[in-house]
Amino acid sequence: MNFKKEIDEITKLAILELDKLKVYQRTNEDRLKAIGNIYFIYSNGEMKYIGQRQAKGIKTRLDQHLFGKSFSVDKNNVQNGTISKWNMVSTEIENGNKITFKTILIKPDNLRTTIELELINHFKPEWNIQGK
Repeated sequence: MNFKKEIDEITKLAILELDKLKVYQRTNEDRLKAIGNIYFIYSNGEMKYIGQRQAKGIKTRLDQHLFGKSFSVDKNNVQNGTISKWNMVSTEIENGNKITFKTILIKPDNLRTTIELELINHFKPEWNIQGK
């Protein structure tokens, strides 16, 4: 069974919707408002990263990326889960760049990983280019 046509159509709709999405600021208040299961991180308006997380966990994941808070550490306080982009985000901030983000909700939720990969392939954000 081949669902390429349907996946391409969903991806196209997500790309069109992206321009209409609210731009959130790198604040805890905006992080708490975020609703979605795919997120886009920008530096000075340039898309740098696309990620995904179940909608119920997106606020925690944004906390890791945007504020360096890790909720996946071992007994020695070493991060042992998915690596966040905090090092890259913090470098951008140190260089005086403005970090913003957008979120989109893909339904059903189990399609989010496929659509994330399609969006990465389409946009090729700098921070996603690491063998993903």
